[in-house]
Amino acid sequence: MSAMHTSHTTITGSSDKPAAQKNASHGLRNAGIFTMAVTGPYAILFLIALFLSVALTGNAFFPDLTTSAGLDYAGHFPTAVLIGYIGESLEQVALFVSFVAVFAILRKRWPVWANLLLIVGAWQMILGLTKSFTSVYMVNSLGASYLAANAVGKAALLPLGGVVAGLRQGLQDMDTYGLIVALVLLALLPKATGLPRWVRWLSVAMSVAWLLPFGPIGFFITTLLIPFWAFLLGRWLLKQADGVPVEAFEKVTAANV
Repeated sequence: MSAMHTSHTTITGSSDKPAAQKNASHGLRNAGIFTMAVTGPYAILFLIALFLSVALTGNAFFPDLTTSAGLDYAGHFPTAVLIGYIGESLEQVALFVSFVAVFAILRKRWPVWANLLLIVGAWQMILGLTKSFTSVYMVNSLGASYLAANAVGKAALLPLGGVVAGLRQGLQDMDTYGLIVALVLLALLPKATGLPRWVRWLSVAMSVAWLLPFGPIGFFITTLLIPFWAFLLGRWLLKQADGVPVEAFEKVTAANV
């Protein structure tokens, strides 16, 4: 009886391991497909929506809160403001999915790189979501108050608009710097990871674009580059799916659940 029991335990354990590897590979494959089919195209769709907001409402999603025109826009078009702020942060959530997938691949052999990428990726996403939700609440409330106020009250609300704009800009800078660091980490990954050169070069190009002191030019350059970057990164993730470290991917999945 003892020998039969031992044999049964061994067989069960050996059959479970391929199943775990298959599940991990399937999860990573989904992340690769998501990167190619969602992360990249979403950036272009958001850019199109930005131009549509200008055509339909006369201004972009993100009004200048330091001016009366910006506050008036926030009061008249709260839905547009909501779509703009929330839509912007969803791209950062999508990027985080890709960073988690890269973490799962790297964690076993390059744990320092993997954990740094996961921490910074989470940083940019959390700050992005915080920026979006606080902005929606404050900007829409400020816009509604501006419309309801008299001339004196509207003048008094302009300094408050500047405070809200400054707070949003501060959060914007912090999440942008987090994204820049994450992209630089990708670009500097060891060559043994097999990460394509074009992913590294595009990561550097997007990082530099965010630092350009020419208004929103960095946003437009990065938005146009993300689809190519995401497609190449997604292809690499798909190629790595069969060799994913099972324990790393399972740990991340369990933590997220």
